[in-house]
Amino acid sequence: MRSVLLSLCLALATAAHAANDEFWPEVRLYKQLDETARLYFSADYTEGKESNAASTSASANVTAAVDVSLEPVWRVALRSQDWERNRYLWARFGYTRVSKIELGTRELSEDRGILALNARGQLPAEIWFEGRARADLRWIGDDYSTRYRLRGQLAREFDPFGRAMLLYARAEWFYDTRFDAHSRTLSQLGVEKSLTRHFRVEAYLAWQYDYQPQDDSLHALGLVAKWYY
Repeated sequence: MRSVLLSLCLALATAAHAANDEFWPEVRLYKQLDETARLYFSADYTEGKESNAASTSASANVTAAVDVSLEPVWRVALRSQDWERNRYLWARFGYTRVSKIELGTRELSEDRGILALNARGQLPAEIWFEGRARADLRWIGDDYSTRYRLRGQLAREFDPFGRAMLLYARAEWFYDTRFDAHSRTLSQLGVEKSLTRHFRVEAYLAWQYDYQPQDDSLHALGLVAKWYY
């Protein structure tokens, strides 16, 4: 356990000092409505994440969504205070405003609808697999396109010092209809730590490879602050 955490910390520190890496800060707010639904809000700032890695564009992104549990109501074994980790099947319906900035001036922005379906299943050794199928409905100026995304994640939860901690590894595949081709692959290795009942912090390493409109790549260190109510 300690060796895993040490390796992850060293990897995060190495990424933070690499000249070609980026830093992706983000804040998220989750508001539970009832046993079957919650609200989700997020804001983040990135550079190559929403553009090709070689682009000089940066992006300020704001998202609002509703998460709806689709699991059968008789599956009660997973009920707990953690809404997301204790559901077998749930969907997200949302909207993202992507404001792109080019060399200090506002560039063409994007309106994006989000449709996503998430499913979870338990594996041996208390490891959980989560799969996600997502469609980004994108209006960039007067042009419409769809970006399809498939993501798989392996995660295991620990409980050091009485506070939940999650280690995960995930990989995501992107298909963009603007190019009718596989456009991007994103891999992440991260840790999420509960600090209080309502607050968690997540840190991760990301490896992004773009294939369209040109081949490029970047590494990023992500830091996410999360509030749950």
